[in-house]
This record gives sequence, structure tokens and C-alpha cells, in this order.
Amino acid sequence: MKKIFVLCLSVIVSAGLWAANYGILVNGQTYYAGEHTGQFEGFEQYLVHVPVTSGDYLQLCDPWNDAKWAVKLNSYSVSGFTYDKDNNRYTVSVTGCYDFYIKLKWEADELYIGGGSNCGTGEDYATMYKGSVPPRCEAVLMQAFYNESYDPASPGVDTYGDTKWNTLASQATELGKYFDYIWLPPSAMGDGAGYHPKQYSNQNSNWGTREQLDALISALHNAGAKVVADVVINHCANKSTWCDFYEMDFGTYGKFYPDASYICKNDEVNFDDNAGTCKGKATGPDDDGDNWSGARDWSHSNVAVQNMFKAYVKWLRNVMHYDGFRYDKGDGFNNWHHNNYNWNAQPEIAFMESYNSTSTIWSEIEAAEYNLMALDFDTKWSVFNSFAGWNYSQGRGSGLLGQGKSKYAVEFIDSHDWFLRPDNENEFGGRGNSMTDALKCRLLQANAFLLSMPGVPCVFYPHWHKYKEFIKLMIEARKFAGVHSESSVTDEYAEEGGYQATIHGKYGYLILMLGNKTSHGDVDWLKDYKLMASYYETNDCGMGKNASYEIWVNRTAPIPTGVEQPTSDSSLRGRGEKFVQDGQLYIRLGDQVFDATGKLIQK
Repeated sequence: MKKIFVLCLSVIVSAGLWAANYGILVNGQTYYAGEHTGQFEGFEQYLVHVPVTSGDYLQLCDPWNDAKWAVKLNSYSVSGFTYDKDNNRYTVSVTGCYDFYIKLKWEADELYIGGGSNCGTGEDYATMYKGSVPPRCEAVLMQAFYNESYDPASPGVDTYGDTKWNTLASQATELGKYFDYIWLPPSAMGDGAGYHPKQYSNQNSNWGTREQLDALISALHNAGAKVVADVVINHCANKSTWCDFYEMDFGTYGKFYPDASYICKNDEVNFDDNAGTCKGKATGPDDDGDNWSGARDWSHSNVAVQNMFKAYVKWLRNVMHYDGFRYDKGDGFNNWHHNNYNWNAQPEIAFMESYNSTSTIWSEIEAAEYNLMALDFDTKWSVFNSFAGWNYSQGRGSGLLGQGKSKYAVEFIDSHDWFLRPDNENEFGGRGNSMTDALKCRLLQANAFLLSMPGVPCVFYPHWHKYKEFIKLMIEARKFAGVHSESSVTDEYAEEGGYQATIHGKYGYLILMLGNKTSHGDVDWLKDYKLMASYYETNDCGMGKNASYEIWVNRTAPIPTGVEQPTSDSSLRGRGEKFVQDGQLYIRLGDQVFDATGKLIQK
């Protein structure tokens, strides 16, 4: 008799969090070949690690509703499983152990399959790619550079220092204590800061040599931080004319010789008289995104271009050892390509820059099959620009954060695109004013908001450099409460003079107070909360109590599973005291101290 494998789903709902267990149903009998328990809100991923034999039939199932079904396989799944639409199941033509990774979208579920050989051990799950949008992400990100901060003559370098590879490497230990991801500038050989790259495989840049970059990435990894590459693949500078390029040598991943056929045929090279002999030479398919006139736009619809960048991003991950990607000019080509490149390189986190409205950014995330995050520009415009003008009435604003889509949001206050640029009003406070003493209070309040809200917060290097003693406390409060990318927020007050909100983290609640909503500790209902970060300004900013902020935390969650009962002293079990030191969470049980994974670090 032919075996029929059915993946079985059991769901437990508790306090808004779901736990899911999977197994297989064979001829009416349930067997667990491995299980995975997870918690989720919204879109999620599930796993089954199970052996199959050629000729088996396979279905998904929901025992609660006695439902059995199949969905069309995601195009990146392994071969050997055929979608059998007529029988609403899969036909299996391979034998081995496989991981089943499901995204439940209610009306458009997706199934991903990853192969392996460790039947029953669950080892494949640990290495299986689960997408580049980590769920319930507690990470804090730093943008570790600013406007031409490699150049001693650049504005601000005399005050904040340069951020060349060697300079950042000397700070790796401190950065690793507080930041989970460090976003580096473009590291390929190119013009200026690297946003007009010339040769992707050449990692000698104005920021330093390839050897210095290797040493920096290694130092950050040793300090516990992951590293994000700035990936500039919408456009490229040329070798000598508008239509010739350097060779791209990615070792075992391939060698490429791009020419005019790689350029979009609607690029200005075909129409601009300044293109010289290159005019009219580009023959690649039309640009499927927004054009960038400052350099030649790659035609990502061209399979040769896709293959080159699949090789490049794999090389960044596996040879250069970058952990995540920030895609420059993410609206410069169809966002389906981001998903394509992510599946090939499998970064832990990936986000894009897209100077567009939230509705447009959301459509771009959808086009990337929800496998991409984005810098939340509308929150920058609506919230942080308002803070700069002493107005808190926008609340959480109109961006991804305000629309409840913070899982996909990277939140930020300032960036290299306008910091200390005299021709750009988009800097916090406008035109080179953000770091003046007169804006100190407002900038600290903005960082307090940034580090209290869901999404992945991105701290800007100059802010850290000048105000790290304040920002460290903000990060510790966030970590202590377990605020994450999908945390829920209750806006208590949002008015011109002040703002107050309660944020629900994994381990407790965080209360943020800004402006005239700060309590100065004189309200009884805060007696169960700990004041972890605060600032009261009465002089430089000239605003008195309105220039203040407070971050209060009440830690309510039980000890994490890994350290729930690590001690032989039964009187101490379940009675751990959690605390944050140097940006890390620890649990004290009697005289013993454990880290958040349950590892004993002090007796």
C-alpha cells in the first residue's frame, strides 16, 4: 500500500502568541519525525523535518478543521516534489530527509522545501534559510558612517572622527556590546564613498584595503555583532568610457565581463551626446525600475545581469562574510529581483532604500514576496522632522511604523544622504544643525523614541559618537523589555507639547514619555516600573520640562526557557533576577549568573 504523508499542524494560542507543532500522518497514524515550536504574529514560518520515499504522496493538514490541502510550491524549493493540482497533494519522486517551511498567508499559503540528510535530528532546520525579514526581531542596528567620513576634509570628521575600516575596528568591542548589526558603507572599488561602484570584486576602496576590511568584519564578529553590506547594484561607474566595465571575478562563483548589452537600452547612454562613441550602444532590456542618471543602469531583466549579481551576493556572504544587505536605490529595479538575490545569498537581514511613500514602499515589499525590509522614510518625515520642531502631535506618524507594518521597517533619524550637507533641509533640524547644542534635547528625544518603538532601529554614528552615554541607557532599556520589530504599541498621549506610549516587549512593558508628559517620578502608578533612561534639560535648550524624556520598564516575563531551572537549589527556581549590563541580558539566581541562553557565566 502506498504511504500518504500528511504534514500535521497543531496550534496553541496564548496571550496572542501561537505555538505550532508539526508531524506526519501516515495511513491515519501520526508520527513525529521532528518538531518545531515557534511564536508568531502575522506572517510566519513553520518547519517539519521528515523522511520521504520516492512514490509517496504528501499534503498539508489542519487537524482542528479536518482539512488537507496542497499549495503551489515556491519556485526556490528543491526538486523532487510535484504539485498535483487535481488531487490537491504532492507527488514525491525523491528519497531522503526534508525540511518543510511554510508561510501561512490564509489565501495564498506558500511551501518551501529544503533537503538534508540528518533524518530525525532537526539539524537541517538550524541551517535552513527562513527569509531575510527576521520575525519578532530584537536587533539594534548602527549606520557606522556618515557623509564622506573616509575623507579628513569632509565636514564633521574633525568633530566625529573618520569611519575608515581601521578606525571602526578599534571600536569593535564597544560596538558589539550594544549593536546587533553594523551597517558599513559600500566596500567595492568606486568613486567617492562607493555609491558609484566600478569593480564589485575589488574590495579596495576609499574606506581602506581588502585586508583591513577583512580584519574589521572579523573583529565585529568576535565582538558579537553581525555586519551589513551596502549593496549598490542598480548602477555602476565605468572603466574609461560610458559603456566599458571592469572584469568582475567572484572566484568559484564565476567571472563576468559586462559590456553594453548589460545596460538598459532606455539608459541615457543611448541618447546623451556626452556618451561619445557609446551613444546608442546599450542593448539590454528596458529598466524595470526608476532610472538613475548619474551612472549606467544595469538591466536586471537580463539573465546575464541576474547571474552576475547572484554570484556577487553569494560572494559577499560566503567569502567576505557579510551577514546582511542594505540595497541602495531599491526602487531602481523591480523588487522581485531582491527576493531572487536574497534566496541565492540567504542574508540574515535585508532592507532597501526607496525614497517613496509608504504605499509605494509596501507595494515594493509585496513585489519582493515579503522577503525584504525598507528604511521607513515616511516616519522620518512625519515623526522625526516634527520632533525637530518641538511638535509631538504626529504620534507614530504615517509610515510603516504608524500603519502597523513595523516588522518590515528599519527606523532612522538621519543618514549619510543629508547629514552636514548645506544644500539639504532633510537633516534633523535642517542644514547642518542637528548636532548643535540648541538641538541636543530634541535629538536625544528622537533617539529615545527610535529606541523605544518596534521595527529595527538604526542609530546614526555621529549621534552615537557625541551622545553614547545617553544612547547606551536607551538600548539597555529596550533590551531589558525585549522590544522587538513587531511589538504592539498603545499611544497614551500625542499632542504638540508631549508624547507618551506603552510598548509591549517579549519580557515586559516599556513606557516612553517625552516633553510635557515626563513624570519626573512623581506619579504613583509608576511604582512598579524602573526608570532606566532619562534626561532633564533646563538650560541649553531653554524648554524646561518640555525638553525631557523618560523610559520606564516593568519586567514581567518569566525566566527564558534556557535558564528556567538551571540551579539545583529548588528554592531559587523560577525566581531569577534579570538585569542588563553593557548591553547584554543576564539572569541572577542566588550566587549564580546566567546569560540569556542559559549558559552559566559566574558562580
